[in-house]
Amino acid sequence: MRVPLEWLKQLVAVEASAEEIETRLTMGGLEVEGIEESAIGPVLDVYITPNRGDCLSMSGVAREAAALYGAPLHLPSPPPSREGGAVSEMTSVTILDPDLCPRYAARIVRGVKIGPSPLWMQRRLEAMGQRPINNVVDVTNYVMLEIGQPLHAFDLSKLAEGRIIVRRAEEGEKLVTLDEIERTLQPEMLVISDGEKAVAIAGVMGGLHSEVSARTTDVLIESAHFQPLSVRRTSRLLGIRTEASYRFERVVDPDGVRRAADRACELLQQMGQPAPVEGIVDVCPSPITPRTVTLRVTRAAELLGMDLTSHICADSLRLLGFDVLTESHGPTDTLHVQVPSFRPDIVLEEDLIEEIGRIYGYENIPETLPAGGATQGGDSEEGIFITRLKRTLTACGMQEVVTHSLVAPSLFESPADADRLVAVRNALSAEVGGLRRSLLPTLLDAAQLNARQGQRQLALFEVGRVWQNEPTDDGPVPVEYIAVAGLLAGPMGEAGWQKDTTRIPADFAMARGVVERLFADLGIVDATFRALQDRAEQLPQFHPGRTATISLRGGHPAGVIGEVHPAVAAKLDMRERVVLFEIGLNALQEAATKTSHGFTPLTRFPSVSRDLAPRLPEEVTYAAVASAVRTANVPLLEDFRLTDVFRGGPVPAGTKSLTVSLTLRADDHTLSEAEITDALTRIRAELTERCGAVLS
Repeated sequence: MRVPLEWLKQLVAVEASAEEIETRLTMGGLEVEGIEESAIGPVLDVYITPNRGDCLSMSGVAREAAALYGAPLHLPSPPPSREGGAVSEMTSVTILDPDLCPRYAARIVRGVKIGPSPLWMQRRLEAMGQRPINNVVDVTNYVMLEIGQPLHAFDLSKLAEGRIIVRRAEEGEKLVTLDEIERTLQPEMLVISDGEKAVAIAGVMGGLHSEVSARTTDVLIESAHFQPLSVRRTSRLLGIRTEASYRFERVVDPDGVRRAADRACELLQQMGQPAPVEGIVDVCPSPITPRTVTLRVTRAAELLGMDLTSHICADSLRLLGFDVLTESHGPTDTLHVQVPSFRPDIVLEEDLIEEIGRIYGYENIPETLPAGGATQGGDSEEGIFITRLKRTLTACGMQEVVTHSLVAPSLFESPADADRLVAVRNALSAEVGGLRRSLLPTLLDAAQLNARQGQRQLALFEVGRVWQNEPTDDGPVPVEYIAVAGLLAGPMGEAGWQKDTTRIPADFAMARGVVERLFADLGIVDATFRALQDRAEQLPQFHPGRTATISLRGGHPAGVIGEVHPAVAAKLDMRERVVLFEIGLNALQEAATKTSHGFTPLTRFPSVSRDLAPRLPEEVTYAAVASAVRTANVPLLEDFRLTDVFRGGPVPAGTKSLTVSLTLRADDHTLSEAEITDALTRIRAELTERCGAVLS
């Protein structure tokens, strides 16, 4: 907001230099970013925050300066027009959508002679960044800058039936705006129309057909209050940014509508134009009731950290235009403050306290040391757990990435899950049209980007938030949770100078090894991997024979691990196998048992290795065998692993032989043959009972 000092001092009697006013306004909450020179002297460049639409005018800034300096304020006060009069016989105003236009006023000036505006007005407009056009248009712009209420002037002769109708646009309705561009309107946009067609986009820009030109003699002046969100949405959809829309988006004073129209007529008359037609058409379907906020002086003193009285609080607020309705005496008083219509940002008691602090002066806050006990900082349990996850995955040679939460539909997403995607209501583009429901598509995007740059050896992981719609009786409800996911692709390891003996392509077994290492570090011992068998269970984005669900405590599904389907990988231009896994953080945290890693001394007693080769039905998985071995609950069992799978030969058809290598050890003595035999007997019994194994 550009503020000419010459104009400001006409509205408020302040005898101070531009630099002094710059400092005072900045300390009072209106940051002055610089001072420029113009034909009428210094111009302050003031930054206005979005909640202070009242300061997007000379009157608003002058009110702030008057309150900060305690100086008299001289705002324009045009002669008020009376309701009805002759103007009601020449035009009418109908508001069909009062939710988007709570108030609309119109005045008429006949016999206008279009020409240049006075030099003083042109210079002020230029100092504030406006281009002078003609006397009528310049007056509407001047009033907007002076009072903060945007106006628009129509050529009355070009309005069919001389009527004004405020309504929503019709589907596909078109309008050529003042910039000579034809705009296609949408039903959610508000327009101003005459008896036949749209003549302006409400709060944004007027139409070319009804603009004031050199041949104009009769002018209808529009002064209205439009719903801020409606103007913002229309401005963004049409790509139009105007001084009027900028102000309407930040809320214009609804009680200033009539005063602005009267001020425009007053200025035209001062410039030698005819007196306006008597009266005004002012339609206000829903008058705004003033808001009253209760203020406790003791609360204000507590928050600001200074000694305050009810008189100090009341005087500070009155300087800003607030009405203090009731007031008692003493430090514990309660004030009832009526908020003026030009301050819609004042809603809470704390808002009033901030205003008192600004005006009374932050420099009056005494310097004191903070009191109270100090609290010890620390991370949350969830944060500590996530750190453990990241440390383990990093130790596995993986690299953390952070991808965007807003995503476009992915090739990796199953079409059956489309209704579970959480869409963004006002997405800026299709590329950021929804919230991710999985970390896997964004990990694939990162891998795809790296592959295009020639980096195909990838081991990536991410811990992040995901969202998806969950069905309820009241319809789908977005649910947020945290997941951990990883991606392996390309050959792992470094190439030797002679040959690639150390480079192993990433596959399902390698990804499972990473997940199992994660489980081991978290103390999760009851995790199971179950291959997807039914066609109904198949995930079309995964390889049908190299995918499994991950279950943790209680057998509840907690995640998935698998290789990307070759067809999907080809569409993503990924040449190597790509293996992914994703697990919910809550399930991991509930199943984890270890809270920290302590040092356990290495035992000096030797281990004993024994192999079992159970013959099993073909449908029995190694996961079932591993579960049976663990269920045997042999304290001496240190580790076990699968070393061989054999089919054919002496093994009957429909069966297979697995070789399981067992490692037994005691921490305090060397194992005896009896202990070894007892351990093997218990494991054999579990395999026979739970898996139907035949052991020789």
